[in-house]
Amino acid sequence: MATQSLVMLAVAAAVGSSGASGAAPTWRRPVLVELYTSQGCSSCPAADAFVRELPALGFGRDKVVPLTFHVDYWDRLGWKDPFASAAFTGRQEWYAGSGKLRSPDGAAGLEGLYTPQMIVDGTVHFSGRSRQVALREMERAAAQPPRFDLAIQAAIRGSAIHLTVLLADAGAARPDRHEWRVTAALAAKKARTSVGRGENAGETLDEAEVVRALSERSPVPPAGGAVNLRLSKPADLSWSEADLVVFVQSEATREIGAVRVLDARRLAVE
Repeated sequence: MATQSLVMLAVAAAVGSSGASGAAPTWRRPVLVELYTSQGCSSCPAADAFVRELPALGFGRDKVVPLTFHVDYWDRLGWKDPFASAAFTGRQEWYAGSGKLRSPDGAAGLEGLYTPQMIVDGTVHFSGRSRQVALREMERAAAQPPRFDLAIQAAIRGSAIHLTVLLADAGAARPDRHEWRVTAALAAKKARTSVGRGENAGETLDEAEVVRALSERSPVPPAGGAVNLRLSKPADLSWSEADLVVFVQSEATREIGAVRVLDARRLAVE
């Protein structure tokens, strides 16, 4: 109980630090938070726990939309992560090779591929264990207006989700649609794994929003057009335990232009 109280105090201090008046920050849009992690990494459970605790800390899906990507380069070091994917490692490499991510620590910040890596709004990265840094960067991102308004039509057909995404420009600024892409992810709301080997041998790991399927990055069409995507559900994931996350991202800057999350159990079944 004492630990939980300390965490809540830390969160309150971090969020209330914007402005001398201590007023609550303006949350203008949901913020996408990506965590790159592995069950074979002993530093990762603390970051996974932070993602899992976000709603209890006051950061529900109307404010923060997390996605946990399990990378596969730890698999050869003693424990094969059942959620790891080369595609997720590829997405982390896509960020690392872009030269677009900034570190809150400047030149002294972390570089390259590492776990746990947290990326907020597609633009800033740091250790996923740095809770106060994470909260500060989430608040900074949330203060910016979205680039797009998303309208999503989605339906379940057998073991797949079929979705149509309509994008309207948000606000006065008109983004250059040529540089933006739409991506969809299917994530397990929660997962529990008993680890038998590696750095976390003997531990039972509880994780949240574990990405199980990821679409290609599809170009945003001209105004009035739509993006059609399809995601297949893994056999061991039930629809009742899945979230569908759709986001728009700049190929040029990696910035997230908008993000929405839908509870798969509320989708129409055809």
